[in-house]
Amino acid sequence: MLTALQIGKKIKEYFYEAGISQIEVARILDVQPAAVSNQLNGRTFGKNSAAKWSNAFGFRTNWLLTGEGPMFDPQDQPHTDGLTEEHPELNHEDDIPVVPARLFRAPDINTYEYVMNSASVDRLPPVPHFQKHDMFALCPGDAMAPRICRGYMLALRKMPRESTIINGEIYVVDTQSSGMFLRRIVDNGPEVGTLTFIAENKHDFPDFELPYSDILNVFRVVGVLITNI
Repeated sequence: MLTALQIGKKIKEYFYEAGISQIEVARILDVQPAAVSNQLNGRTFGKNSAAKWSNAFGFRTNWLLTGEGPMFDPQDQPHTDGLTEEHPELNHEDDIPVVPARLFRAPDINTYEYVMNSASVDRLPPVPHFQKHDMFALCPGDAMAPRICRGYMLALRKMPRESTIINGEIYVVDTQSSGMFLRRIVDNGPEVGTLTFIAENKHDFPDFELPYSDILNVFRVVGVLITNI
């Protein structure tokens, strides 16, 4: 169970990585920026405020109120076994799932398993001149700017567990504790047992390390589409 201060810190980290300012949060919620600041700095959520934040950003209401369980609901869609047999129009076998933006920085969710087993996430045709890719994701922030900017569409290929990370290359890494990160990665070796995450935009995004045990999946960025959003 998290304290109100820890809940606020988690939300701040989520907004920071997603490139959403507190002023933008206030605009979305239609409240004063001071109210957002107070909420993120330890004010306990009430039922009304929790419902409002949940509706706006997808946070689980119970997590906001108690700090228990995951920040986002990993099963807010029905199970889809056999769905394409009952509804052939959904059987677009070549289409590639798109990671919902709210899940990019959601902890406690295996994003790959989620999108591969959801019938309701958006899907796009594969890009013919890219290497094989398993899913798409919109870059949520500017950690890798100016090389990869917020809003660019990433084509991702899941790496097998036994694959070797090429130090200094750009990957998307899905973590248990903090969701997904787009960074240059350095594998510090089994003796140390950590990966170092390195941003292009070092002024705003300092390097950090996470242990192997926190890593759910690693994805190669096999292509980038520059979008107009």
